Amino acid sequence: MEISRVKGFSQDSMKRNPGCMINIVHPMPLQSNPALLFPSSEIQHMSNCPIDCASIYYNGVRRSGLYTVVPSITGMPVEVYCDMDTDGGGWTVIQRRVDGSVSFDRTWRDYRDGFGDLLLEFWLGNDHIHDLSSQGDYSLRIDLEDWSNKHKHALYQRFSVEDEEHQYRLHVSGFSGTAQDSFSWYHDKQGFSTPDSGNICAEISHGGWWYNQCFYANLNGGGRYTPKGPGPLGPDGIVWYSWRDSDYYSLRKVSMMIRPRTFRPRLEVSPP
Repeated sequence: MEISRVKGFSQDSMKRNPGCMINIVHPMPLQSNPALLFPSSEIQHMSNCPIDCASIYYNGVRRSGLYTVVPSITGMPVEVYCDMDTDGGGWTVIQRRVDGSVSFDRTWRDYRDGFGDLLLEFWLGNDHIHDLSSQGDYSLRIDLEDWSNKHKHALYQRFSVEDEEHQYRLHVSGFSGTAQDSFSWYHDKQGFSTPDSGNICAEISHGGWWYNQCFYANLNGGGRYTPKGPGPLGPDGIVWYSWRDSDYYSLRKVSMMIRPRTFRPRLEVSPP
């Protein structure tokens, strides 16, 4: 992933010093031309290594951007994008698609390790999603936007992903939101598949996902999607069946992000 790296950050140094020096990259506001996105960077000390974006939020950092977190499962640092604005903030973003510039027609290894640009389009990586979602009780929020700039979201109170040995099996339930549920009722308990894993649904859809037979939601389908998005054998792009009661319609934008189910925003206290 083309993001800044943290200097001098190792497991040994974390054992010697319970504090962490966290690299924070603040992107400028997204503009019409992604090439005009210039991030700025700073280093901030935190008393405890943050395990996710909610931990960073509770450390008093309330700006969206790139941060380093250290999941408790592995103790190894990973760069993530933190959304500190949506519904109170504290979200660790695990997927985003905004313009079709990144192909999601990828291999099992790509989906395992992650790909793309954290400031634009990316999949964080199934290993990282497992590590983050397995260290507590997490919720998932999915934000959707169509080609008419209509926005809806789906919220799931419980979300976790198993490890590679168990095919990154999905656990998702507890739906609410402004969109109708096209995800949990059909995809819960499904293993992850990619086009090179022998799954016909993944091959037809040109993307990696928790396919059933085949899907009602597929947020990773296709490569360069279009407003209609049908491929020769099936749909491409961002599919949320209940949006138009069709799997041959690609939405324009989507993001998936997680945070602890017990997360509560903290009100800023103004100085006297």
